[in-house]
Amino acid sequence: MSGVFFALQVAVLSPPHDPWRAQVASAVREHTRDLRFADQRVLWGRVANHLLAAVDRVALGFWDFVPNGAGEYADWVRGIEDDTAEPWVPDASGARMDHVLVSALFLLAAGGASAQVVGARCDLPEDEWRTRATWRHLFATLPLLDFSTVRNNALYLTPGGDRAAFSLRELQGEGYDYLLRVE
Repeated sequence: MSGVFFALQVAVLSPPHDPWRAQVASAVREHTRDLRFADQRVLWGRVANHLLAAVDRVALGFWDFVPNGAGEYADWVRGIEDDTAEPWVPDASGARMDHVLVSALFLLAAGGASAQVVGARCDLPEDEWRTRATWRHLFATLPLLDFSTVRNNALYLTPGGDRAAFSLRELQGEGYDYLLRVE
């Protein structure tokens, strides 16, 4: 299966019991149901609003746009789901455990309306890729998708649960070294 891969992953300062985290977790739970195209647009609009509200708390992030990205989509989904199947072990260094990862993954029909919108919005100068303005721009892309041209999508909040969190030190280490500091 071919398709265009679009992904956003951000590490957000969100300590345990943060109401923002509960709101995102609610969206993740809603995402697990089969939704009509219009309902998906509403859901992703809510997710975009949550991410926009937290953009000043985003410490690290990664985004990608891959024209022939069906394999990328499958690899990312498998990787995140494999990670969630592992028992979560808190950082033993004593670092503050106050970050969560939000991951939004999309496989778009090549040549479809969503691929065209995302392609245009990801056409950014490389020196701007890590700025908060770019992250605002990319988050605002989510409700613009035409879900009739989205082949698949996934939304994750890790680690799960109200009490679990990553330390920033952990997210800057091995296994997460692709995440870049947001400026």
